[in-house]
Amino acid sequence: MTGKIFCCRYAGRTEGWRYESWREEFGRKWVTADFSSLTDDYVVSELRSSRHSFVALGSMRGTPLRMERRGDVVEHERGDWFLILASGCRMRAFQRGRSVELSGGDLTLLSGDGPASLTQLTEGSRWSIRIPQRPLTDLCRSVEDRVARPIASSGLTRLLLQQVETAHRFGPEIDPAADHATGQYVLDLVVLCLGAQADAAHIAASRGLASARLGSLKAEILRSLSTPDLRLVQIAANQRVSARYVQYLFDQSGTSFTRFVLEHRLLLAHRLLRDPSNRSRKISDIAVAAGFSDISYFNRAFKARFGATPTDDRAKEVR
Repeated sequence: MTGKIFCCRYAGRTEGWRYESWREEFGRKWVTADFSSLTDDYVVSELRSSRHSFVALGSMRGTPLRMERRGDVVEHERGDWFLILASGCRMRAFQRGRSVELSGGDLTLLSGDGPASLTQLTEGSRWSIRIPQRPLTDLCRSVEDRVARPIASSGLTRLLLQQVETAHRFGPEIDPAADHATGQYVLDLVVLCLGAQADAAHIAASRGLASARLGSLKAEILRSLSTPDLRLVQIAANQRVSARYVQYLFDQSGTSFTRFVLEHRLLLAHRLLRDPSNRSRKISDIAVAAGFSDISYFNRAFKARFGATPTDDRAKEVR
C-alpha cells in the first residue's frame, strides 16, 4: 500500500455523537484513545496520516488536549510502537510510571501494548511514527528501555523529521517499491535515534542515514538553484559533511552533484518559460532566475535537454 493521505478533523466539545463518531474514526485509522481538552472542554484536532509499507506517519495539529489509552482498550487491541516528535508544540508523555516533557524537536517512544497518556500542552503540531513491534524490536533490542525516556533533538532527529515530512508529502506519487524503501529509511533513522546496538546501527546508518542525508542535500540544492555560484564545497559545509562524502552519495544514486544541479536548473527554466505569467519576461532573465550566468551555455544545455531552444519552446507553448 502506498502513502495515500487520510484526513480526520474535529472541532467541538468532547461529548455527543459528533465527538464519538470522530473518536471512532480516529481510533480506526490511528489509535483508540479518550480525549479531553485542557481549555473549556473544547478541542480542535486534525490528523493527516499516510502509510509507507509497514510504517505509518501521523501529522497532528490542534489545541491543547490530552489523549489517554486505557488498560481495557489495550487488552483488545494489538499494540505497535509510537515514536512521538514534538515538532511544533510542548508535550508530556506518561507510561510505565515514567513521565517525560518534550519540546523543540524532542522525541520519546510509547508502546501500544500498555496504558499511556500523551498531553499536548500548547497549541501547535506534532508527529507520530507508528511501527509494528517486530521490525523495531529486531533492530533495537533495548527498545523496551527507551519507553517514556527523553530523546533530545539532534542532527539525527532533524534528519528524521525531514525524511518524514518528505515521505508524507510525496508518498502518494511514488511507486510501491520506492514507497517500501521510504518506510525502511524511516525505520533506520528511528533505530539510530533510539540508539541501536553496533550491528543494527551499522545496517541502519548505511541504509537510512545515507538516504536521509542525500535527501537533505538535494533539498538545500533545490532551495538554492537561483544562486549562480552554487558550489559543492559550500553545500557540504552547510550540511557539516565532507565534499568527498557528498560526491559519494550522488555517485551511489547514479548521478553527480553537477548533473543534478544542471538538470533541476533546466527543469526550473522550462517551468518558468511555460508559465503564462512570464510571457513578457526576457529569456535571459529567466535563465538568471534559474541560476545560469552564461546565456549561451544555457541555450545550448536547454536545447540538448528539451530538443528546442528556449525561444522555440516558449513559442510552442503560446500557440
